[in-house]
Amino acid sequence: MSKTLEQIKNYVQLHTAEMEDADYINLMRGLAEWANSQADATEYREDNDIVFPIDE
Repeated sequence: MSKTLEQIKNYVQLHTAEMEDADYINLMRGLAEWANSQADATEYREDNDIVFPIDE
């Protein structure tokens, strides 16, 4: 995971180097919100993957 995170950081730095501060701030906040929502959705899905046996 560490290598992937570093690649993402490098990509963001490369593609945002010339952005205005306000645009950069909005992008990073949007990215953070998206990342949190993805983590929450995955965590919720993992918590609800419990399979209950069916009594027959």
